[in-house]
Amino acid sequence: MRLTATLDTAATTLSAACIAHCLALPLVAFVLPAVAAFGQAEWVHWLFGILALAVSGSVPLLSPGARKMRFLLPAGLGMVFIALGLFAEHVQLDETLLTVAGGVLIAAAHLRRLF
Repeated sequence: MRLTATLDTAATTLSAACIAHCLALPLVAFVLPAVAAFGQAEWVHWLFGILALAVSGSVPLLSPGARKMRFLLPAGLGMVFIALGLFAEHVQLDETLLTVAGGVLIAAAHLRRLF
């Protein structure tokens, strides 16, 4: 149970970092243009996305019980949104909207399990 709580906390933190990155980057880039090049680098998006998907995807495998289904729907939908966000440019979708929505769903699912 302790490992699950640790993974829930890690997944929530990664989701929050992803959301902060998506929402704060335009403001930071306006104030500090040099940051824009780093923050918009494609590898940063893939790193956050893969870490969030890996940690969030591992939690259901480690947690038995009836509460699993209440967790799987929002977390699974959030993972789909984040995965779509990684490919958003290729299919003309809004990357920020997808990843923020996915991050919020994943964070909410993990917080719901923690409390």
